[in-house]
Amino acid sequence: MENNTNEKLKISTPVAIIVAGLFIMIGILLVNNKKEDAPKTLSEQVGVSKDSLNACIKSTDLDALSKSVTTSVDNATSGLKDSERGTPYTIIIGKNGVKTEINGAMPYDNVKKIIDDALVGKVAKKYTGNVVLSEPNDHVLGNENADITMIEYSDFECPFCKQFQPVLEKIMVDYSPRVRWIYRSWPLHQNSFEKLVAGECVAKLKGNTAFWKYTDLLFGMLTTSNDSISEQL
Repeated sequence: MENNTNEKLKISTPVAIIVAGLFIMIGILLVNNKKEDAPKTLSEQVGVSKDSLNACIKSTDLDALSKSVTTSVDNATSGLKDSERGTPYTIIIGKNGVKTEINGAMPYDNVKKIIDDALVGKVAKKYTGNVVLSEPNDHVLGNENADITMIEYSDFECPFCKQFQPVLEKIMVDYSPRVRWIYRSWPLHQNSFEKLVAGECVAKLKGNTAFWKYTDLLFGMLTTSNDSISEQL
């Protein structure tokens, strides 16, 4: 009897190891499949891992960033009445000295006329604020020596800003290399500042091209005040 028992043990032990190994492999495959099936966050779609983004957000001096943004907005909009303040707000500056502005999300043809006029020194509406042409947190598209600079103050939670983005994108295509575009944030809605910080981190970690791609993704996820966006960023 003892010999039979030992024989059984000799046979069953390696079998048990093989079976256990199979279960472990199946478990690993299931976990990996779950990871692959999980939708990518917005940052992952532009090459920034969620962990890297979270670490950057955690290390960001939010008070300093908020003060910097507020100072920029206040200077740029100092010539506006309170009733005129809102996003999108775009300042047009020409190398020829022209300064004008666009309040709101204008159609392409209207913006085109403003650009055409600015290129020949005409202004329908004179800009009277104190905008600074270059700031540390600027995000720039286009030729550094362009004849026209468009400085857009925008909000990732603003539906009119989302509507206006394709207009400025078309202007950039049609007027290249004579126009450049500077994007600056003006967070007015509940989730705006959180998106702003994430955008700054993507720019810091992956560069200017990734930031502009991320901008399109952020506008694509316009949310309500009750939505939680942290896990999507």
